[in-house]
Amino acid sequence: MKSLKPPFFILLLSALPFLYSCSSDSSKEKEEINTENVEIIRFDKELMAVKSTEELTALLNKYPFYSRMLYRAFPEDTAFVNHIFYITQHPDTRKLYSETGSSFGDMGDLKKEFARAFTNIKKDYPDFKEPKIYTTFTGLENDLFVSDSLIIISLEAFLGPKATYRPDQPAYILSRYDKPYIVPSVIRLLSDRFIRGNQESALLNDMIYFGKSFEFTKEMLPDVPDSLIICLPDSSLKSNWYAQDLIWAHFIDKSLLYEQNPKTKEKYIGERPKVPEVGPSCPGRIGQWLGWRIVDKFRTENPDVSFVDLMNITDYQDILKRSKYRGEVEE
Repeated sequence: MKSLKPPFFILLLSALPFLYSCSSDSSKEKEEINTENVEIIRFDKELMAVKSTEELTALLNKYPFYSRMLYRAFPEDTAFVNHIFYITQHPDTRKLYSETGSSFGDMGDLKKEFARAFTNIKKDYPDFKEPKIYTTFTGLENDLFVSDSLIIISLEAFLGPKATYRPDQPAYILSRYDKPYIVPSVIRLLSDRFIRGNQESALLNDMIYFGKSFEFTKEMLPDVPDSLIICLPDSSLKSNWYAQDLIWAHFIDKSLLYEQNPKTKEKYIGERPKVPEVGPSCPGRIGQWLGWRIVDKFRTENPDVSFVDLMNITDYQDILKRSKYRGEVEE
């Protein structure tokens, strides 16, 4: 496996938790998806076609948001322009870019999956406006940028295990950088605008917030496997599922639900390969997984509460109480 240097900047949120086959019954009916309202703008093709720094500067001025959002730079910065031009012309990066063509083709699959998710979002949120989607190539310096109105996808970051070069990340993170993870990751990031939070700093609040974000993603992509939404192999999800009584007992015994110390909270919701405090095989971000488990149990126990109403609940202690979750395994 090769990696390009210098190390690239990670924009993709790495805080993704885990649940095992605990998908809620979505009310979203399968139907023919209209892709007309989804446009994927191939900025990468324009970028990789430039022949001079002057052409590149003109292109960056044509899309002024690109430099600002993805690099926090401006087309007037000659050092920045020279750096981007170097990436577009280097033989190794051009070889990597050629691999995106064979992997992504005409973007038809991505377009259809985005259209399905956006259609489902509109069912619950009729005022939702589809963000503009741009594809790019950054030589592994970026992966995703997502805002309410804009999505930028660095295609080379998601070429998968057969790519000539891959993001310089440990294996437990690297597995997320594959084409099937793109749309679930984007929808998960978009969920932030639809989730009402609060100002409490207890670990439980973070857990429930993350749980809501994963439940949102599952609601809008009901046919996508949990393993793609939460970026963990099914084997690990299964282990979590059947060990949840022990996981819950640890959180209760250590009085973690109302923990406010940032360093302690980070052990349970932050990026780690394992959480040895719980057990030697316990995967990282276990607190986020547990938050999703609580949210899922809430929906089971409160079928009269609509999905939108759940996203709007700010009393996370009430969600825990009404979920009746106590670490039990449901067969």
